[in-house]
Amino acid sequence: MNENIKSVKLKDLKLSYEVYGEGNTVILCFHGNSRSAEDFKFLERKTRKIISIHLFLHGYSTFSPSRIHEDLITSKDVEKLLEKLLTKEKVDRFHWVAYSQGGRFTLSAFPAFAHRVKSLFLIAPDGLDDKNFYSWTQRQWFTRKLFQRWVNKPHELMNISRGLAKVKIIDPKIVTFLDFYTSDHEKFETAYKTWSAFRDLRPSDEEVKATLEKYNVHFNLIIGEYDKIITPKSATQFLEKINQQEALTKIPFGHDVFKPHIEKELLALMPFEELD
Repeated sequence: MNENIKSVKLKDLKLSYEVYGEGNTVILCFHGNSRSAEDFKFLERKTRKIISIHLFLHGYSTFSPSRIHEDLITSKDVEKLLEKLLTKEKVDRFHWVAYSQGGRFTLSAFPAFAHRVKSLFLIAPDGLDDKNFYSWTQRQWFTRKLFQRWVNKPHELMNISRGLAKVKIIDPKIVTFLDFYTSDHEKFETAYKTWSAFRDLRPSDEEVKATLEKYNVHFNLIIGEYDKIITPKSATQFLEKINQQEALTKIPFGHDVFKPHIEKELLALMPFEELD
């Protein structure tokens, strides 16, 4: 195992993470589905200590397979593990960055740690709308059965999605997104397992709103103008619900932001040392 990788445990849950640097500016990072903790190495500087989490079912973070269907991961589980991690790393206050599915974990746990958070940067975060089609399907037993079937028969899902795109019910870029996952069995299976196992991680708009009103946290939601997965519309609606409309920043890209030219733009939007 890489010497940068550490872990904390709670019952059957093991949350692993990577640490880069030993600076006084501490940045906690949560990556997205089918992504890696290494995505955030671009934030590394001599003045910073980067703590980048491996989401469950990614890297070295594990739990009992039964949690995919029952005894699901909850925000309390995440909070307890993060408390263990912050104690182990001797972290008092920190900056928080999360991307895509990592945003669901972050928004769920943020209220419990807001008094210690200097800044919160959400990049195309999942979890903005608990009532959308994605969240609704997570909670239906029959759709979970369907996706379990499609893990072994991905061509069925792709045929359906192409048909929906042809009659303009879904955007063609959604088809491209699905093709990215279904073309790799292991990646698609992981996506299904996370979709099912994380369905009880349901951020509360009211709680996030009250927390941001109570604590002095620099908050910014960064969204790609051409993102068809986490859309600018969903970001705008979420910010209206939590009364943080001024927190929105749009960048001229899609959902995948971990490319060198985009990372440079993200760096300019996250002045951590100025916010210490």
